[in-house]
Amino acid sequence: MQALKRSLEILKSSPALFILLLGFGLFPIYTSMADLPFWNDVSMRIMLLGMAALGLNLVLGFGGMVSFGHAAFIGIGAYSVGISQFYGIDNGWLHILFALLFCAAIGLVIGFLALRTKGIYFIMITLAFAQMLYFFFVSLEVFGGDDGMGVDRASFLIIDLWDPLRLYYLIWIALFAVSLLLLLIINSHFGVILQGIKDNESRIEAMGLSALHFKITAYVASAAICGLAGALFANWQEYVSPDIMHWSRSGELMIVIVLGGLSYIAGPLIGAIVFFLLEEFLPELLYFIAPDYSENWMIIFGPMLIAVVLFTKGGLMAIFEQLHRRITQRQNTT
Repeated sequence: MQALKRSLEILKSSPALFILLLGFGLFPIYTSMADLPFWNDVSMRIMLLGMAALGLNLVLGFGGMVSFGHAAFIGIGAYSVGISQFYGIDNGWLHILFALLFCAAIGLVIGFLALRTKGIYFIMITLAFAQMLYFFFVSLEVFGGDDGMGVDRASFLIIDLWDPLRLYYLIWIALFAVSLLLLLIINSHFGVILQGIKDNESRIEAMGLSALHFKITAYVASAAICGLAGALFANWQEYVSPDIMHWSRSGELMIVIVLGGLSYIAGPLIGAIVFFLLEEFLPELLYFIAPDYSENWMIIFGPMLIAVVLFTKGGLMAIFEQLHRRITQRQNTT
C-alpha cells in the first residue's frame, strides 16, 4: 500500500503526464460517441511510439547517452511474438516475457561494449549493432526475411485481443505502468545519480560510484521497455518485418523526444502526439498548397523541428511551462 501511495503521489507531481494518461484512457469514449473508430488506431500508434520513446528518453534525456540503436529492441520485441507463434507458442504473457528477457540480455551485451566509449563513438557503435541486427533478421528467410511475417493477436488467457478496445486498453495499461515505473526510477536515488552522470560524470566517479554500472542498468531497462512496445506493436499491426528496426526508426524516436522535451517525463508522449498529428494533417495541407509535394510533408516538419530546437531549450514541454508560468504570474498580479 505504501508503494502504491508513493506511486500516486509521484504521478501527481507530474500533472502533464497525468493529464495525458487520463486523456488516452478516456479517448475511446469520445471516438465511440463521435463514431470515429479510426482514431483509436491512431491513438494506439501514438501510445506505442510514446512508450518506446519513454524507454529511449531514460538514457537520452536523463542519462545523456545518444543511442541510435533502440529501434533494434523494438524489432526484437516484435519478433519475439512472431517467432514464438511460428513455433506454436500463443500465450501473450509469454511473448511479453520473451521480449523483455531477450531485449534486456541483448541490451546488456550492447551496453557493456558500447558504454565504454563516449560521444560520437558511442553513437556509431549503437548504430552498428542496430544495423547488424537489422541485416540478421533480413537474412532469416524462414521467418520471412525482408518480406516479414504475419502475426496473429496473442491470447492473454481470458483477454481476447480481437476486440479492438481490449487491445487498446492493454496498450494503455502497459503505457501507464511504464510511465509510473520511469517516474519512480527518475525520482529515486538511482535516477538522481543517473542525471548527475549526465551533468558531470567525473564528479560522480570522484564520489566513489561506478558511472558505468548505472549507465548499463539504465540502458538495459531502456531496452526492455522498447521490447515491450515492440511486442504490443506486433499484436496491433499483426505483421512484423525488419523495417521496424531500421536505423531511421531510431531517428524518429529521437525526433519525438526532442520535439516533446528531453528532460521531461511527459515529453516523449507530447512529441508522439504532435509527430503523428503532423504526419496525418501536413500531407493534406501540402496537397492544397502544392499537390505534387503532398507526400513530402517533412519539408515543412523539418524547419518546425529546427525552430523548436533553436528557440526552446526543452521542446514543447518548455513552451507549455513558460505559458503556464506567465498565466500564473498575471493571475497573481491581478
